Amino acid sequence: MFTIFEHMEVFNIVNAETVSAQTLLKCTLGIRPIEIKAYCLLLQRGPCTVQEASRLLNRSRSATQRILLSLVEKGLAVREEELIGLGGYKYVYRSAPVGRLKAEILKNLEEWYGRMLVEVGRLDESLRDVGCGFG
Repeated sequence: MFTIFEHMEVFNIVNAETVSAQTLLKCTLGIRPIEIKAYCLLLQRGPCTVQEASRLLNRSRSATQRILLSLVEKGLAVREEELIGLGGYKYVYRSAPVGRLKAEILKNLEEWYGRMLVEVGRLDESLRDVGCGFG
């Protein structure tokens, strides 16, 4: 069930003349503004280590690592081992292509739309469940 805040946010988005990329990403993928900033950093700059991203995002190393791992978990970035001299390695993070982002957004919207169709079909029953008897 939607809270009043969520209802207003959905209503505002549906009725807005335009929807910002940040709003679209937040609402369809559930990512926070700092994650959007990190994704854009990886997209524009290319592969980054946690240390590089931390400096560019002006966040602590541990906070940046959590942000980047969150992007990986959501499929918006990949983490790869990159070899460095004498058998060592470092992790680098790369953004997923924008096409992947679009595909995830469309998938989520289609799932949401399907769910809403089911809920509209059950509306009579749902209204009775909340004490709104009729006919």
